[in-house]
Amino acid sequence: MAISSILVYEPIDSFGDKSSYWKEYCEFYEQYWGGPTSPLGVWFGNEYEAFRNALSSHLDMEKKEIEDCYFMKDKDGKYYISPMFSKTNSSHSENIIPLDWFLLFNEDERKSLYTHWGFNAVHYDTEIQIALDRIEEVLQILSDCFENCEEGELTSLFANNLSVMSQGLSDLEIWLSGFDKSGFIVLNYGELCSFIHASTLKNEQSVGEMWEFLHLLRNGRLEDASTSLRALFHKWEGIRAQTSGDVGKSTIQ
Repeated sequence: MAISSILVYEPIDSFGDKSSYWKEYCEFYEQYWGGPTSPLGVWFGNEYEAFRNALSSHLDMEKKEIEDCYFMKDKDGKYYISPMFSKTNSSHSENIIPLDWFLLFNEDERKSLYTHWGFNAVHYDTEIQIALDRIEEVLQILSDCFENCEEGELTSLFANNLSVMSQGLSDLEIWLSGFDKSGFIVLNYGELCSFIHASTLKNEQSVGEMWEFLHLLRNGRLEDASTSLRALFHKWEGIRAQTSGDVGKSTIQ
């Protein structure tokens, strides 16, 4: 099993009474490790336990009371926090990345690096408000398509995929609207990267491919759009089959 995720980072000041705790946590973490934490990082041996012991002493609180977070900083040094194990600040997917997640970003926001595990890591990040604007744009494209195209033609070319995509984006819109709009959202490919060959991962551009599909759809090139979307489904079904051990059992034709 491999997990991908989208994480929400909100300004540290938006956490009310908890803000001072997170500020102390982040400042100590940076002094201890020399930089911000990351969902792409990894602990070795007793590193995590040693850090928590030091943090417990620094904060003068029991280890069981310590809460952890991921955090990032903007160019002005302002902290943005994503509490770990929060039920509201992250969303996870097993063995695949839902295609609607890609539409929150563009290819210019892609970042990759070589990790301790020995494979490339890929993630995208953007401001929450920008992601919400993109959702609105895509929902309008889909709405125009439903309004201007014959239902039978859409069904034959896309089955119910466009409706599912529209619902998924509407759910993301509702979810993201509950956060501070000046915060950030990060798409992390996570453990999926270990199942994709490095050369293939280097050229993995599902974000751009999804926007190309939307471009074709908006311009009324329905058959081309259908072919483009089917290729994406095939690619991610192959990744899902690889990560779940179901190679050779794909049901997509």
